[in-house]
Amino acid sequence: MNQFFSFSRFGRLLRKHTTENLASYALGAAVLLGGMLVVLGFVSYVGGGVSHAGQAVLFILFLMGAGSFFTSTVLGQFGSGSRAALALTLPASQFEKYLVAWLFSLPVFLAVFVADFYLADWLVLSLSPGNETLVNIFGDAETVVTVGTVFLVLHGVALYGSIFFRQYQFIKTAFVFFLATTVLVFINYQVMKGVIGPEFKMATPLGSVNLLNGSSVRLTSEQARPIMLPLLALLPLLWLAAYARLTEKQL
Repeated sequence: MNQFFSFSRFGRLLRKHTTENLASYALGAAVLLGGMLVVLGFVSYVGGGVSHAGQAVLFILFLMGAGSFFTSTVLGQFGSGSRAALALTLPASQFEKYLVAWLFSLPVFLAVFVADFYLADWLVLSLSPGNETLVNIFGDAETVVTVGTVFLVLHGVALYGSIFFRQYQFIKTAFVFFLATTVLVFINYQVMKGVIGPEFKMATPLGSVNLLNGSSVRLTSEQARPIMLPLLALLPLLWLAAYARLTEKQL
């Protein structure tokens, strides 16, 4: 039998993981649904409804937050202690164990999340006084590509953090990520200030440049699209780094 990947062995591992974690995953999906109902309901109550733009913003915020949190836990069982010993001694290859975590943290999570969001959104809009309709999250291809790219990068960061840190994976990963983001914003600010000069006010990485006279400069969609390529190149590196870290785990 192939020691790297076997369909029969992977199928058994997938069934075992699903059986053991189905209750906790279902509870997590219910908690996520309840949280979205509370936030959407509050926004609808305060604003007399939730506009399409508001629904899209909340979808993105929930997606990034919930996705990062869940992904940061999927490889936590390999951290240390008795759970790590049990996980490492399972009769399956490291790649198969990694693939199970990847499947549940990306395609399975996305399917459950989208269903949860639309259910919560439909319930809130059905009870709200306004006449807003459900937003089509996938209607704007450009936005879908941009948001999808950012989410995938966050997924890669969280996946690596879930195996790199032994405890408190989400907190530690989030701290390192925000620290790196702060450093990047500071460097970007200093570089743009040196390039533009005294009329420069503020700029965000991959965003617009604001000047003191109130005007701003922003790249067109065609010009900004190549900037996303380094992020897409970073994605497989993060996934591979997480797998490589898993293969280093030993009893």
